[in-house]
Amino acid sequence: MMTISPWAILAGAVAAGGLALLISELRPAPPDLGQTLDRLHRPPDPPRPNSEPEEEERWYDRLGGRALVLLGIRVPAQSLALVGREPARYMAHKLLFALVGLTLPGYLSAMVAVLGYPPPIAVPLVVSLGLAVLGWMVPDAVVQSEAKEARTEYLHGISAYLELVALERAADHGPAEAMRRAASVGRGAVFRRLQDALERAATDRVPPWEGLEALSGELGLTQLQDVADIMRLSGTDGAAVYDTLRARAKGLRDELLADDLAKAGATSEQMVAPGAALTLLMTLLIVYPAIYQMLHVL
Repeated sequence: MMTISPWAILAGAVAAGGLALLISELRPAPPDLGQTLDRLHRPPDPPRPNSEPEEEERWYDRLGGRALVLLGIRVPAQSLALVGREPARYMAHKLLFALVGLTLPGYLSAMVAVLGYPPPIAVPLVVSLGLAVLGWMVPDAVVQSEAKEARTEYLHGISAYLELVALERAADHGPAEAMRRAASVGRGAVFRRLQDALERAATDRVPPWEGLEALSGELGLTQLQDVADIMRLSGTDGAAVYDTLRARAKGLRDELLADDLAKAGATSEQMVAPGAALTLLMTLLIVYPAIYQMLHVL
C-alpha cells in the first residue's frame, strides 16, 4: 500500500490555499453599504499641514515604476485615472499575476512528482507560459471593467453637477463662483475630483473651465468638456446658460437611462436559455414517472 508523505500533503494544502486566495481576490467583492453612506455624508477633510511628510512609497510600487520605465509599456492612463490607480501599482499587479502563472504549474508538477507521478517536462513548461500570458492580461481586464463602472458613476455625478451649476447661475452667481459653489456641495469621489480640478485652476490663475478641460482630457470624458464649453460662453460672452445647462443635464440623464435599458434587455435575453433549460428539466421530471409506468405496464 502506497503511503503519502506528510510534506506532500502540506505542500498540496499550501497550493490549494494559494489558489483560493487568488480566486477570492479576483472575485468582485459586494459593496459595503455602511462605508458608502459614510463616504457620502462625511464632513470635508481638514487641510493637512504642508510640513506633514508624504506617505512612503511601497516597495512593489517602486518595482512597478522601474519595470514600467524599463519595458516601455503603454498603460491605459485614462482608465487608471478613472479608478484612481497609479501606473506603478498597475504594473506591479501585472508582474505579480504573470509570476504566479509562471511558477504555479512547476510547483504543482513538483508536488505530483513527489507522489511518484512525474509529468512530462513539456507539459508544465507550456502551461507555465500560457498562464503567465493570461496572468499578464488579467489586470487589463480588471482595470477596464472597473473603469466602465467608474465612468458611469462619473456621468451621474456630472449630470448632478450640471443641475447644481444651473441653480447657482439662476441665483445670480458669477460663472466661476457658480462652478466652485456647485462642486463644494458634493462629498463623493466625482465631486472631489471636480474640486481638485477647480482648485488647481485657481492656483494656476486660469479660468475654472480650463481646469475642467484638463480633467476631461485626463479622464477621457467629453461630457466634462461640454460643461467647460458652456461655462466659457457664460464667462466670456455673458451668455445666459441656465436653459443650456438644464438641457445638457437632461440629455445626459436620457443617455444613462438608455444604457440602463439596453443592459436590462441584454440581461433578460441571457436569462432565456437558463429559463428554458429549467422548464425542460421540470417537464422531464414530471413526465418521466408516467412514461416509466406506461412502458412497464406494456
